[in-house]
Amino acid sequence: MTATVDKRSGRQSAAAAEQTKHAILCAAADLFSEKGFDKVSVREISEAAGVSHGLIRHHFGSKEQIWHRICDQIHLYMQGLMETLVAEADPALPSNERLYEILIRMMASLLVDPRPSRLAASAMGSKEELFDYLYDLTGRTEKVLLAELERVQGDGFLTESNMAEIKWFCCMFSDAPATLRPLLRQTYGGDHDHALLMHWRLFARLIAPLLGIEEHKIPEPKSLSELMVPGTCVPEHIL
Repeated sequence: MTATVDKRSGRQSAAAAEQTKHAILCAAADLFSEKGFDKVSVREISEAAGVSHGLIRHHFGSKEQIWHRICDQIHLYMQGLMETLVAEADPALPSNERLYEILIRMMASLLVDPRPSRLAASAMGSKEELFDYLYDLTGRTEKVLLAELERVQGDGFLTESNMAEIKWFCCMFSDAPATLRPLLRQTYGGDHDHALLMHWRLFARLIAPLLGIEEHKIPEPKSLSELMVPGTCVPEHIL
């Protein structure tokens, strides 16, 4: 991608600068997901984005700053995802069934659109602060889920769990298909979509007894798309 430059000033127009930054972030996200943060150079990002090495330094300063900007977008996505799932959950449900619905739909979203999980996988084995930055889901996102958890605990479920443990459990399941894809395929066979559905069913079965969900209330979708609600996929303009 070639950015438009104002010949009189030698600088990019504002619109062209935004296009350039978007191209850089998209290229970097793809490379980080595929190769891992440590194995990607700024020069590789510049070649994939079709911009000069200097423009990357100008807009972001460093590879770490590119990572941070991508993570900021993922945080916004997670915030929107959680708020949408909470808004879509039936307010008439008991607290345990409501949280169960939110968690299993959240997991379906993270499996259907694996970009956040792939980026998380790329941070593993790299600098610890990169992983911490991606998973530092504080603020509105955590408050929304914490409110649901506190209601459930008030009703006697998950009384020995905390927010960190819930995040850990969800992270394990959302990251596994990205980090262990060959084993996922070997375990469940079939195509990737079928394997993801079976992986999701395992998550749904394991978390159900923790929330006192009876077996007959565990959904049996034919595909994960049945569990999706509007606004729960990463918009294309984010990455």
